[in-house]
Amino acid sequence: MGEKLDISPVRSLHPRYEEALVASGLVDDVGDIMALDPHPYRYAEGDFVCCHGDAAEGLWVIISGTVSVRERGRTLFVRRRHEVVGEQNLLGNGYRRWYDLVVSECQAELLRINKTDIERHPQSDVLWRNIARIISLKLKSASTKTSTLSQQLEDDTRILHAYTNEYALSRRLQSGGGRLTDYHVDRAIIWFSDVVDFSRHILQLAPPRTADVVQRFFNAQSVPIDTHGGHIDKFIGDGLMAFWVLADAEGAGTKCLEALGAAEEAVEAVSQIRIGNNPLHLRVGLHIGLVLSGDFGSAVRHQFTLIGPEVNKAARLEQVHEKDIVEGEPGIGAIRLSAEFREELTDPIKKRYARRNKANAKNIGAIELYS
Repeated sequence: MGEKLDISPVRSLHPRYEEALVASGLVDDVGDIMALDPHPYRYAEGDFVCCHGDAAEGLWVIISGTVSVRERGRTLFVRRRHEVVGEQNLLGNGYRRWYDLVVSECQAELLRINKTDIERHPQSDVLWRNIARIISLKLKSASTKTSTLSQQLEDDTRILHAYTNEYALSRRLQSGGGRLTDYHVDRAIIWFSDVVDFSRHILQLAPPRTADVVQRFFNAQSVPIDTHGGHIDKFIGDGLMAFWVLADAEGAGTKCLEALGAAEEAVEAVSQIRIGNNPLHLRVGLHIGLVLSGDFGSAVRHQFTLIGPEVNKAARLEQVHEKDIVEGEPGIGAIRLSAEFREELTDPIKKRYARRNKANAKNIGAIELYS
């Protein structure tokens, strides 16, 4: 704490002290200002004018500089030249300070007025009325600020939900705002999807038309994924990655059925979108396995996602083409299931997804799939 210099009290007010008192509203309709016996003080930057829990025995009028109102080191408000500070605690709370008042510029000069001098003043009732008016104005300003911050919080929350899935948000909240999320190894269902041959349409369509089609086919996938309890990880060009995380000891069968139901609905919905007279076609790869989840990226930019060999396998399932097949009948369906995913399904569903193929997948070799 910097050294505080007490300037000796004066018997006639310096014009700038009187100007500050009048501008503050504290002495409206008060005839004898000197009866308040105001004491001028100077403070250095970082000095505490008062601390939480101190006895509330007076108030201050800021002559120059600024004073921060802080709670546990966090600045709530900044009070400036000709404002009153410290007046609220004169009226209650056991007459103790609620907050720290800290000088936040290189130097500040304040006039201190003791509570006893307010009470002894011949016009104490006028002074208390003025103090009440000052408090009322501050509360009105605080209410406006709170409303603005509330709206900003709503806007920020809406943006967060637009760019981050619920699972990632919950993990970030558990880790705290100042840290990256903890890394977890989870069993998860991984979805990769892609619109077949859409890239060749991009340069042929007008940009607004392309944007509209992209919006439509992502909506056609996002809605069933969300409805069936999945989380969208990211959009990749005209592709999409999503996931369902299994809780500890949770059976996978139900969630696999949910993911498959979402895939079937998405394939059907995308097929209703046409460019000219040509319907779009969606491919979906579904796999289940252990993944590493958390925030990955650089020091300046990172993203919550899932990584690991099982994520790569799900991506390769979606990407299999006829030329990659090394075993089984030709003609792969739009929805491709790994053997591990199919094993979690009920027997009637397994019979529907009974076409078995083996295909060469880039970087991971032969994979077994069902469609």
